[in-house]
Amino acid sequence: MSVASWQSLNHGSNIFNMIKHFKSHAVVLSLFLLLSSLTTPAQAATALTKTQQAKVAAVFKAIASSNPDSMSSSKKHVSGAAGLALSVVQNYYSTEKYMRSISTVGRPLGITPANAALGSAKITNGKVVLTTAAPGFSGTYTDFKFNKSGKITSWSISSSGGSKVKLANRIKSLPKVTWQYANDIKAVYWGKGVQMDSGIVYQDSLGRWIIQLAVTNVAGGNNTKSLIATTGNYQSPDKKLYATTSTPVGCFENGQTVFVTSVVPAGAVVLTGVRGLLEVPMSNGCEPDDSNRLEVTIRP
Repeated sequence: MSVASWQSLNHGSNIFNMIKHFKSHAVVLSLFLLLSSLTTPAQAATALTKTQQAKVAAVFKAIASSNPDSMSSSKKHVSGAAGLALSVVQNYYSTEKYMRSISTVGRPLGITPANAALGSAKITNGKVVLTTAAPGFSGTYTDFKFNKSGKITSWSISSSGGSKVKLANRIKSLPKVTWQYANDIKAVYWGKGVQMDSGIVYQDSLGRWIIQLAVTNVAGGNNTKSLIATTGNYQSPDKKLYATTSTPVGCFENGQTVFVTSVVPAGAVVLTGVRGLLEVPMSNGCEPDDSNRLEVTIRP
């Protein structure tokens, strides 16, 4: 079951039996990316038509609301790179909200949580200053691009301390993948029970890599999986390791798909068509124990 919106996250929850505690694991992703790291010189905001401005306002007000349903509704105004970017933010908030609807042992609480804390969007003609908890998306937005259908396809963004960059050059959807188990970063791996078959990779204005993956629990029965609050790793093609942070945290049941968002520090090497490895800290069950790691190689 996908978690493309809050409604789909909230369907199909079952009361769990006693959950057994297992050792935990991290999932490793081999990335074959088609991204570049181009930057552009600063430019003044370009005036938009009234219709274009209304679409920009609708999208960024939705993001600032921290409401994944509002973001879903505003998707009619975006396409291409802008559509991918909005999906990353929506998936981040959808999963964050879902994790607050279940208990620490994976049982549904029977509530609909409030949305996360509000962000902010200061909107003028051709320019938006956005603040949001979604990693990589706070900053000043200008140079909005539209297709023939009038949908927003791209923009430029500049974050505090970063460069002004074009979205279209820095975001890419990961293709569907096949599975192969490996142990490249750690020597210990075990078991199955999770599946990752899609994702989005984005390099922000600060040069960090934001990697978001769809993670499905396929363990069967009443087996749960957890995203846990610990540091993972990214191994670049030159074999250097970079500590990563991942959000959100929480337990999810068999059949559920959630989205994990990992932040890889600036300086990490991500090359076109070259394999990199990402550890996603996870636990097999609802206890945050990551003594072992399961490494999964994903090949497009």
